[in-house]
Amino acid sequence: METKIKEYFSNFKKMKHKEKLLVFACIFGVVLILLSEVVPSGTSAKKSESTDYRQYITSLEEKTENIISSIDGVGKCKVMITLQETDENFYAQNTDENTDSGSISKKSEYVLYEDNNNDSPVLIKQSFPKVMGVAVVCQGGDNANVKEKVISAVSSLFGISSAKISVSKINR
Repeated sequence: METKIKEYFSNFKKMKHKEKLLVFACIFGVVLILLSEVVPSGTSAKKSESTDYRQYITSLEEKTENIISSIDGVGKCKVMITLQETDENFYAQNTDENTDSGSISKKSEYVLYEDNNNDSPVLIKQSFPKVMGVAVVCQGGDNANVKEKVISAVSSLFGISSAKISVSKINR
């Protein structure tokens, strides 16, 4: 066995530079494939859900800032949005009802599919949280006409009453 290893290394030393690179690339590829099977893929569901929720809020705030800052007289602005609750997911279910001798029994179970060797429920609908309130601070926040335009725009965007919208002048 020891002689075979020595023989292999002596043959390796005789190889050209390109051949050595090819051997290293193959070994590196095999190691990566083996590591991908050993290392757990992805993070926990709770982390991804909270990340999605934060991304959703951040995206809403950025889009709202872009719209509001384009209103005449607003200038630079910042937006903070509060949401009612987290998103709600609805999963597919198989329901079985039995009516035997006057009694009714109902059995439900989630429809599952295999994903990365794990069973996951089939998502049929996702409901995003509703906006509860919006705070806007902007350069033109002290002007009554600008405030009215911003409140009207935010109210229209999110379908909330003007009482749930605050517009103030930004502190320079």
